[in-house]
Amino acid sequence: MRGHDLEKAFEAYSDELFRHASLRLKDRERAVELTQECFLRAFEYVKGGGVIEQVRPFLYRTLRNLIIDEYRRKKSVSLEAMAEAGEDRSVETLLPADETNTLTAAIERYDGKRALQLVQSLPDTYKEVLLLRFVEGLTPREIGEIVGESENAVSVRIHRGLKKLKDLFEQPQ
Repeated sequence: MRGHDLEKAFEAYSDELFRHASLRLKDRERAVELTQECFLRAFEYVKGGGVIEQVRPFLYRTLRNLIIDEYRRKKSVSLEAMAEAGEDRSVETLLPADETNTLTAAIERYDGKRALQLVQSLPDTYKEVLLLRFVEGLTPREIGEIVGESENAVSVRIHRGLKKLKDLFEQPQ
C-alpha cells in the first residue's frame, strides 16, 4: 500500500472510523483527533516500510489501540462513563435517514435508537463487537483481526452480547 492508497482509504473509511471513535469516547473533538491520528500512524507505518494487506481491519485495530491508550490516560474516569453518550450527541445521527415516512419505518427507527442507547450500558467487551458488527458493518473475521481473537470467539461474543441486549430491550422502560 502506498500513500495514494491511504488517501483513498481516508475517503472510504474516515467517516465510519470517526463514528466508531465518537461512540467510544465522550469528547467529539477527541474522536476527530484520534481518527486523524489513526491515519497518520498508518501513513508512518507504510512510509517506514510496513505492508498493510487489509486496510480496513488495520485502521480499526490502530484506532482501537488509540482509544485504549486514551482510556489509560484518563484513569480517573471509568470506562463506562467515558462510553456513555454525551448530552450533546444523539444516537439519531448514527441511524440511516428515514426517507419513507411510514409508521413501520418510524417504529423501526425508534427501536433502533433505543437499541443503540441500550448498547451503551453493556460491558465493553460486548459493546465493542456489537458496534463494530452492526453499526460499522464489519464481519466477525474482520472484528477478530481488530481485537486479536478468532472469528469463532468474536461470533460467540456477538451472540452473547445480542442476548444481553435483547434482555435489556424486553425490560419495561
